[in-house]
Amino acid sequence: MPDISSRTFENKFAVVTGGASGIGAAVAQRLSEQGASVVIGDIQGDARTVRTLDVRERASAVAFFDSLERAPDILITCAGGASRQAALDVDETLFEDTLQLNLGGFWRCAQEAAKHAIAEKRSLSIVHVASSLHRGPAPELSHFAAAKAGSITMVRCLAQELASQNVRVNAVIPGPIETPATTAVWDTTPGLRDTLKSKLPLGRIGTPGDIVPAILWLASIESAWTTGSVLSVDGGLDVAP
Repeated sequence: MPDISSRTFENKFAVVTGGASGIGAAVAQRLSEQGASVVIGDIQGDARTVRTLDVRERASAVAFFDSLERAPDILITCAGGASRQAALDVDETLFEDTLQLNLGGFWRCAQEAAKHAIAEKRSLSIVHVASSLHRGPAPELSHFAAAKAGSITMVRCLAQELASQNVRVNAVIPGPIETPATTAVWDTTPGLRDTLKSKLPLGRIGTPGDIVPAILWLASIESAWTTGSVLSVDGGLDVAP
């Protein structure tokens, strides 16, 4: 993993989608601290520091990447999320929006970034932030889990197809992470935080800072021989009994 005090990303240009809060904000800050020039794309946040990007819309993705001064060296795709809803109550609108945000959004941004990088003959490292819920079951989040499972398959497919053009594609799978979005749910659902914590062999809910080092390693030259990999950073959830 990169030394968090180093200048690992000196002279690198990074784009972070969904970077206005949570894991995205944490990784954007760390990239900047390590020397990268960082652009955040999000539908929320301070317009002075966050450029408008709605990953659900092709036109928005095209306009965003076309507006950049050059192709990025690094793309971190953190935009995602979903409203909780019982599987039999998920309507077409919620299902489609969830797919477009969590699967389509990753695909559009990876595709646009890769097109620009290849056209400019630059190498590109894409790191997608997925979710441990892709394994299922995911009560009241079946639509989200399915979209995230699809995004992991997309990571592997893009990695294989784009490797010869100097584009690497990897994924990080966080376990339960304390972010503004998850806190809003956990604070209004009695016992949910404790239930999640009890399932984690390492005994605590994660923070964005727990995920950042893995993202940085996959984004950096230190992982130059790594593509198509899916790295779990989940407090041991993947091996829990």
